[in-house]
Amino acid sequence: MKKLLYVFFSLLVVLLVGFLLLKNAHSPQYSGQITLDGLNEEVTVYFDSHGIPHIYGQNAEDTYQALGYLHAQDRIFQMDMMRRVGTGTLAEFLGEDVLDIDKFFRTLGIPQHAVWSTEVWNQEGPSEWKSATEAYIKGVNQFIQEGKLPIEYTLLGSKPREFTINDMHGVAGYMAFSFAMAVRTDPLVTKIVRNLGADYTKSLSIHTLPEHYVIPNHYPERDVETGTIVRSKQTIAFLDKLPVPMLEGSNAWVIAPERTASGEVLFCNDTHIGFAQPSVWFEAHLEYPGFSFYGNHLAGLPFGLVGHSRHHSIGLTMFENDDQDFFEEQLNPENSLETKYGDGFVPMTIREELIPVKGKDPVVITIRESIHGPIMNEVVPEISRLTANPVASWWVYILEPSKAMEALWKLNHAQTIEDVEAAAPLIHAPGLNIMYGDKEGNIAWWAVARLPIRPAHVNSKVFLDGSNPDDEPQGWMPFSENPMSINPPSGFVASANNQPDTLSNGTFFPGYYYPGDRWNRIAKTVTARNDWTAESIQKLQLEAINENHPLNAQSMIAAVGKEAFGPYTDALKALERWSGNHDLDIIAPTVYYKWLYHTLHGMMADELGEDDFSTFLTTFLYIRSVPTLIRSEDSKWWDNIETDVVETKKDIVAAALEKTLQELAEQLGKKDSEWLWKKVVQVEHPHPLGSKKPLDKIFNVKTVPVTANEESVNKLPFKLNGDGIYKVNSGPAMRIILDFADVDAAISVLPTGQSGNIFSKYYKDQAHMFATGNYRPMLMNAKEIEEKAVSNLVFKRS
Repeated sequence: MKKLLYVFFSLLVVLLVGFLLLKNAHSPQYSGQITLDGLNEEVTVYFDSHGIPHIYGQNAEDTYQALGYLHAQDRIFQMDMMRRVGTGTLAEFLGEDVLDIDKFFRTLGIPQHAVWSTEVWNQEGPSEWKSATEAYIKGVNQFIQEGKLPIEYTLLGSKPREFTINDMHGVAGYMAFSFAMAVRTDPLVTKIVRNLGADYTKSLSIHTLPEHYVIPNHYPERDVETGTIVRSKQTIAFLDKLPVPMLEGSNAWVIAPERTASGEVLFCNDTHIGFAQPSVWFEAHLEYPGFSFYGNHLAGLPFGLVGHSRHHSIGLTMFENDDQDFFEEQLNPENSLETKYGDGFVPMTIREELIPVKGKDPVVITIRESIHGPIMNEVVPEISRLTANPVASWWVYILEPSKAMEALWKLNHAQTIEDVEAAAPLIHAPGLNIMYGDKEGNIAWWAVARLPIRPAHVNSKVFLDGSNPDDEPQGWMPFSENPMSINPPSGFVASANNQPDTLSNGTFFPGYYYPGDRWNRIAKTVTARNDWTAESIQKLQLEAINENHPLNAQSMIAAVGKEAFGPYTDALKALERWSGNHDLDIIAPTVYYKWLYHTLHGMMADELGEDDFSTFLTTFLYIRSVPTLIRSEDSKWWDNIETDVVETKKDIVAAALEKTLQELAEQLGKKDSEWLWKKVVQVEHPHPLGSKKPLDKIFNVKTVPVTANEESVNKLPFKLNGDGIYKVNSGPAMRIILDFADVDAAISVLPTGQSGNIFSKYYKDQAHMFATGNYRPMLMNAKEIEEKAVSNLVFKRS
C-alpha cells in the first residue's frame, strides 16, 4: 500500500511539474518588462481584473507597436487563422480537410484582392494610419520572434510566419465575405423560381414584405456653403468548417438626450457573430497625447471597429445589403473559353494558383473568370447541382481596393460628426450600419456601402443572364443617397439588420434583411419613456422575447384543434399563454421549435430535397418567411408532391404535432410539465482544435444554458432541427452600454474572455457573466485604472 501511495504521489508530482513547465513556457506575460526594438519612448500597460490592457504611450507609433505585441500574445493563433482564411492558406497549416475553404476563397478572389490592395497601399505616400499600422505589425512580429507562443503551435508542430500588411487585407476580405448570405441564398431562390414557380414563391419572403419593419431615414439639414450637419435639436456547408467565426447580424441603438435621465446620449451595441473560442473582439484602451480611445479590435487589425473616446462612440451592425449578383454565362459552342455577350463572344481569363497543403503535395487549381467575375460552379455545390452553365460571381468588394485601415483610423480619431461621415464612405464593402453618438448630443446612423444601381427589371436574388448587358448594374449611387438618419425627431436611431426605408432617390434597396422583429421591440421600448439610464436599458439588451412566435403557434393550434394535443394539456396551455419569451424554466419554446421544424419539413422537404431544405434553414429566407408559410391556408407548400392525395395545412401540421409530442415524450419523459427549455439548450464556444477529441475538453468553452431564441433582442440563435437539442451557434460578441454623462462608467462583457491562450486566467473568466446577463466596466479613468490594476507591464526601448 505504501508503494502504491508513493507511486501515485510521484505521478501526481510529475504531472503537476509538467503542467507548470507547460504553463510557464506558453503563458502570456502580464507584468515585468519587455524590450521592443525600434521603440522611441517607454510604454506602460496596466491590466485590469479581466485582462484588458490599458496602454499609455508618448506617441502613436509606440502605442500601436505595444498594441501589436499584446494583441499577438493573447490572440496570435486566432490572428493566424483569420489571415490564413483570407489569404487562402488554411490547408498549409491545418491540412487537406480544409482545402475546400482555400479553393473557395481563392476562386472568389479575396487573396488576389488582398494583393491588389497591398500594391495600392505601397504606392501611397506616408500617412498617420500607415505609420501606426506598420508599428502594429512590428509589435506582432516581435512577439512571433521572441514571445511565448501558445500551445496550439506545439501541438501542430509549427510556428506562425511573420505578419504583413497583405495579411491585414486578407483579414479585411474575410470580414467582407463573412456575411455570405448571397452564396447560400441565391442558388436556392433560383432553384425555387425555376423548378417550382410563382405558386411557391408567393409564400416566401424573397423580398421585404409590407408587414416587415423598416428603418426610417432622416436625411439631415446641411449648411448650404460648407455641407456640414446643422445641429438643431429635434423634439421627441463547407463554410461550417471555418475555424473562425462569421459575422451574422447585430443590434445597435443610440438614444438622444431628450429621452435619457442624464440629458446625455445613451449608446448601446451588441454585434452578433458566430460563437467561437476565443471570441472575436479583443479589447484595448489606448492613450497618448491627443488621443484616448477604448476599442474592440478584430484579430489582426490595429484599429477598433467598435469603440469610444470621451467625445464620441462608434458601433456597427451588418447592413445586409445585396452586393453580390450571379450571372449565368453561355459558352461559345465553338470555343469553350469564350462566353456570349450581346451579339458576340468575349474571352474568359484563366489563371492557376498553387495551394500548399500540410503533409501533402501542393494542389493546383484553375480559376476561370468571365467579364462578370470568377466562375463559382466548382466551389459551390448548390450552383453545380442547379446548372451546367458557368455561373460568375459579381461582387462589389473585389471591384476596388480596400481602404479599411484608413477608414478605421479616421473613425477612431474623429473629433466631430462630420469627421465620421467623411470616413464612412471609405468602406465600400461589406455593408455596415455605422452607429454614432457624441458628447454634443448628436446621434446618427449611416448605412455604409457602395450601392449599385440595378435595372428596374432585375431580381438580384435570381441568377441573371450573363449574355444580356441590360441585366448589369448601371452605375453607383452617391453616398449622400445611402440610407441614414441623423438627429431624427423620434429621439433615437436603431438598426437590427432590417430593411432601410425608401431612399431619397426613391430606391427600396434589395438585401438579405431580417424582418425587423428585433428593431420593432427596440423601437417600441425606447419610445415608451424619456428617462433611460445605463441600468434600465440593460433589461432591453437582455430581452428574449419575440412577438411573432406565439402568433405562429396559435395558427398551428387553430389548424389542428386543441384535442390534437390529447393528454399533453400542459404543452397546449403553455403555447396558448406564450408571450414569446424564452425563459429557461418554461416549456413553450421546447414544444414550439420542434413542432415548427416538423411542420416546415413536412411542407418543404419533398419539393426542395433534404440538402436544400437544410440550406433553407440557414438563410434569412427562413426567418423572414416562417410567418407567411405557417399562417397561410392555401399555400402550394402544404401539399406533399410525393403522394397521390392533396394534403392540407391541417394534415401537415397535425402529422408534425403527433411526431413532436411522441419525440418529446421519448426525449424528456411523458410528463409534459417537465419539458423545460433549459433541458434542450446547449452552449459551447468551439476552438479550432476543439473539433478533434479529446482536445474539445481542453480548448472549447461550455457554459450554463442561455435563453436561446430566434430573433429576440438578445439574439441567441441555433439551427432548427428535428433532434430537439438546440446548440446556440452565435450571439452577441459583446454587449456595450455607454452613457455620455459618465463615460468612465461604461460597461460591456465578452462571451468567454479576453485571451485566447489556454493558460491565461482570462481565457474564459467572463463566460458565466455573459451567460447570466452580467456586465463589467470599460475603464478609462487613469487614476482608477492604476488603483485597480491587477498587474502592469513596461515596454522598454532597446
